[in-house]
Amino acid sequence: MSKNLKIFCLKSFLNVVALCLFLAGNIYSNTILIIIGGSAMILVSFILYRQFLNPLIAIVLGVFLALIMSPWYLGVFWAVSIYLMFQIITLLHNLFTKPNFLKTRFNSN
Repeated sequence: MSKNLKIFCLKSFLNVVALCLFLAGNIYSNTILIIIGGSAMILVSFILYRQFLNPLIAIVLGVFLALIMSPWYLGVFWAVSIYLMFQIITLLHNLFTKPNFLKTRFNSN
C-alpha cells in the first residue's frame, strides 16, 4: 500500500469517526459528544480538503441552519455533517465504480 493511500485511508477513517461521534451525541442528547464530534468534523474538513465547505450551497446551508437552530453551532455542525455524508457517499461510489480511483504504484499495472 502506498503512502498516499495510507494517508487517504487515515483521513477517511477520521472523517467517519468524527461523524459518528456527532451523530451519537445527537442520538443520546450528549452535548459534549456533539461539540467534540462537530469540532472534529470541521477540523477534518480542513485537513481533508484544505478549505472549509468548498461548495457555496454548503455554506448557505450552514448559515441557514445556524439561524433557525438553537444553539447556533448545532446548525453549523449539521451543515458540516451533511456535507461530509455526501463526501462519504461520493467516495464509496468512486471506489466501487471507477477501477483506477485508488491507483497506486503497487497496483498500477
